[in-house]
Amino acid sequence: MFILFLVMTGTSCTPDGAENQNVTNHFEFFQDPSMEIPFDQIQKQQVWNSISKNQLSFNFTNDVIWLRGKTNEEGFSHGKILSLEWKALDFARLYYPEQNKEFITFETGDTIPKSKWILPEALYPSFPIPKQKSGDYFYIRIQSKSLISFPIRSLSERSLNKRIIFETAITWLIIGVCGVMFVFALFYFFAFGLSEFFFYAGYVICTVLWYNGQYGNAYDVLWPESPWWQNKAILVFSTLGIPFSYQFVRMFLNTKENNPRIDKILLIMGIIAMFCIPAIFTSYTTKIFSRIATYIYLISIPLILGTALQNYFKGEKRILFFLISWGSYFIVSYNTMFYFLGILPYSTPLLYSAVFIFPIDLFFLLFNLLQKYEKLEGERNEILHRILTLNIDSNKNERYLKSKLNSINTEESLAKLEFWMLETKPYLDEKIDLEIASMAIGLTVQQTSELLNSKLGVSFRSYLNSFRISEAKKLLKENPETSILSVAYATGFGSKTAFNVEFKKTTGMSPVQYRQIGEPNKD
Repeated sequence: MFILFLVMTGTSCTPDGAENQNVTNHFEFFQDPSMEIPFDQIQKQQVWNSISKNQLSFNFTNDVIWLRGKTNEEGFSHGKILSLEWKALDFARLYYPEQNKEFITFETGDTIPKSKWILPEALYPSFPIPKQKSGDYFYIRIQSKSLISFPIRSLSERSLNKRIIFETAITWLIIGVCGVMFVFALFYFFAFGLSEFFFYAGYVICTVLWYNGQYGNAYDVLWPESPWWQNKAILVFSTLGIPFSYQFVRMFLNTKENNPRIDKILLIMGIIAMFCIPAIFTSYTTKIFSRIATYIYLISIPLILGTALQNYFKGEKRILFFLISWGSYFIVSYNTMFYFLGILPYSTPLLYSAVFIFPIDLFFLLFNLLQKYEKLEGERNEILHRILTLNIDSNKNERYLKSKLNSINTEESLAKLEFWMLETKPYLDEKIDLEIASMAIGLTVQQTSELLNSKLGVSFRSYLNSFRISEAKKLLKENPETSILSVAYATGFGSKTAFNVEFKKTTGMSPVQYRQIGEPNKD
């Protein structure tokens, strides 16, 4: 994905000579705040402002923007195509001079059905330069509730077709990767009952539709004859992604338990975003809601990453790839948000970086699948141990006849196991299982299971947890400033809940109570 991003950036940013050049600063502009000045008056306008930059920089504005270009410039010659590089542009009309001082007009923009564009095959609102001309200037009228901060490029037909093929191929590739992410998320939800991944699946769908509407080919493929929906869809999906993603974060990072204050903030922001969605459908302008969504992201991103880092340093190593993928995506997204706020200028790397970073979440999903597999392996070994234990207890006479320990020095093996536990402390690793322990002392899984059950009367999991609880007692007393969650992770427990349950079962009190009053009086 990163290589593709570099290729696309290089292709977009490097001109193909006269076939693909930025002509924004070849125009002059005039702003009409009244939005009512007729075209014949615009032609008589004497004062026009030059454009010094390689992009229009009007941000969100209600003004009508008039552009004027010279018909005799090379970039505006017959056969050239003017591409207005913003897919969410509402409306643009070209006035090109013909004979007898008359003007031919072409219209484009996402308030017009795609089939009625002068160039419906173009990915961006575009105009062809007509053959005949009789005047010195042509004009473009731009009116949009979306951003008017983008470059204008002059393309040959060959260059336009190359861009269409290249960008369409990349768009479908990214959609394909995101489709795999969606399937993985649903698999987690249905196979493992992890409800947070239901919200993750919703987040993926919203983000893909948002990006595909903003930068891809959604208007060409999904709703080409629905300009009203195209005008609303981008902001609807970007805003709807907020409650889906924040609910996933709340559940995945367990903010309700680990950081209740952050949890409430994320919940409130998700609710605000939900209330914005019906308002987007009914409002004439989307500027205010675009700003709300942008500020929600700006405020919440440090909170989410800060909470994730806090959990990671407390020992929750499973969120490593969450930090890498979401951290990269969030940091890069800041550039896009600053562009929407008018702080940063338009640039292809700035706008498209988040689109290409987003699919690396696939590695986060694969990493979680690997962790889930390891957890299932541990559970499998525990189930195997219980089955073996049940078989042993069901027929004691047969146990001794068919014992796997007949040729084993059980006392020596027990001593070896205990020495290994005390010396190397493998129980501090959450992934330690019966198979690893058996290999460490040179026994089979069945032999180790029978050894613990017949000699100590405990399961392997209970044996492990006895060492973990002893270690936890020490940490609770010697490090009173360390949180319960950190103690849980430090002693090999996968969650605070599992630690609390096991600690209370062993000691008769919660970790907090133990820290306060110490060991109960055994007299």
